[in-house]
Amino acid sequence: MKKALLLHWRWWDSNENWLPWLNRELTQKSFKVHIPNLPNTNTPAIREQLTHLDNHNSNLEELNLIIWHSLWCQLAMKFIEENKIKNSKIILVAPTYPWLAEELWKEILWDVYETIEKYYNTQLDFEKINTQNNEIIIFLSDNDPYINMENAKNYYKNLDNTKFVEFKNKWHFNKAAWISELDEILKYI
Repeated sequence: MKKALLLHWRWWDSNENWLPWLNRELTQKSFKVHIPNLPNTNTPAIREQLTHLDNHNSNLEELNLIIWHSLWCQLAMKFIEENKIKNSKIILVAPTYPWLAEELWKEILWDVYETIEKYYNTQLDFEKINTQNNEIIIFLSDNDPYINMENAKNYYKNLDNTKFVEFKNKWHFNKAAWISELDEILKYI
């Protein structure tokens, strides 16, 4: 049976946005889907979340598909690096990167900026990640208020075997943009 790991958004849980819909779609396609609820999503610490995922690791061996969103894409890369996830398809939706527009993020995350800044500044070993033979697909929207498409491309160009899929008017791919289904993701699975 194919295995998929999906992670919810910051501030949300696994029952929100388009994850319940995607869980149903993947289950119909014979995937065993794991959607753990991460701890401490308001003031996340990447090491705490990696430990939480490691506790599920016996269920996550031989993953075929990983789909993560926004801030958790940094966590995805560290998880893939440390757990030597190989030969998987990885879809990063509206992925963050360490040098987001600092003033914008200070405005949006004023109460937790220092915590989030530590999260973003987690060092990634791109060379190690690139040896793991994963296919990486990155979804970016032209009107995302948090993610600059060109900056994200510059950051993620450090990854081999990466495809960028550009969307019009998908904002941050969440329910704030009235997105409860993301049919486009299915053609990449």
